[in-house]
Amino acid sequence: MSLVGTTPRPHPARLELATYPVVGAIDARYGDMDANGHLNNLALGSLHENTRATFNASVFTDVYDLATRRLRLVTATSVVHYLHEAHWPARIQTAVGVGTVGRTSYTASTALFVGERCVSLCDTVLVALGDDGPTPIPDDARERLEASRLLGG
Repeated sequence: MSLVGTTPRPHPARLELATYPVVGAIDARYGDMDANGHLNNLALGSLHENTRATFNASVFTDVYDLATRRLRLVTATSVVHYLHEAHWPARIQTAVGVGTVGRTSYTASTALFVGERCVSLCDTVLVALGDDGPTPIPDDARERLEASRLLGG
């Protein structure tokens, strides 16, 4: 028995910008470079996180307002695939879609593109938490998640 798990490579459609219903853009920062002159893995992870958080704010309208939020979103699992090097300066196209929706959790699937090339993919399982633990995703948020499913899947 192996104690090491592996994650299969994502479906080839994930490498296409057209697969994602929500697209944006962000500039890489000079400080995102490593000694080799390319954007480091932590910088790419941060770009995935920012893409995911921006999407979450549009689906769960008060999730980041500490005074009014009804639930929190916490990461249960996050898998990142680094596919190609990216260099600074770069305009990164960010893309996000929903892979799965469960009762208390969903998978945010994000991608980063430089030009036409997908440089990184990330799948993050997010769990909705109330004061007593996992809580059902509210109906209005569930509708927005379903409307943001990955296309063609």
